[in-house]
Amino acid sequence: MTSMASPTRKLRLSKIMTDELLPQPTGGNRLPPSSLRPEQEDLCRRLDELHGLYKLKMKPSEMFRGAIFAIRVECRSNPDWIAQAANSLREILYPFWSSQARTVASKKREALIGYGSVLVDDVLMREVGIVYGLLNDLAHHGSNSTSLDFSTFTISDFERLLADFERIMQDALMRQIDLHKEIDKILGSNPTQIILDNPTT
Repeated sequence: MTSMASPTRKLRLSKIMTDELLPQPTGGNRLPPSSLRPEQEDLCRRLDELHGLYKLKMKPSEMFRGAIFAIRVECRSNPDWIAQAANSLREILYPFWSSQARTVASKKREALIGYGSVLVDDVLMREVGIVYGLLNDLAHHGSNSTSLDFSTFTISDFERLLADFERIMQDALMRQIDLHKEIDKILGSNPTQIILDNPTT
């Protein structure tokens, strides 16, 4: 009389056989998360607040961290790192800038004003649009771009684009309370130190 294997034993045997068929991981240890500068952490907080206001499920701070991770030197052996990093940054703006996105009814200027932005003007909106357009082109490997040659886009080009994204989005997400804090900081500072921190050319 043959004995029947228990369901638990069958499950264990099935898992062992499946594990044996899976490819073994290659490479060394996992890289630690990227460290962000304080101003990048602040931008992440503001981006999360913007998305939270419109009940979006994905956290833009995670997308931003993913982009920073993708551009680190240790990851640049990945031939597609520029497109992947650009896509992460593009996705942060996509619900607000793309007419195809249906999750947010308030678009562009209207969405930023709803957040409480106080620096929104035509110049800023144009800057955000330019950055979004470049990120969109890069995320699609320049396939439909008339202004960008993906094959010649360099590391330095991407670093400048990232710096522009950070600066422009900090301005776009500036609220009235932030302006008051800046004014208080200036009034409470040593005038000599302000001149040293912001030299004129």
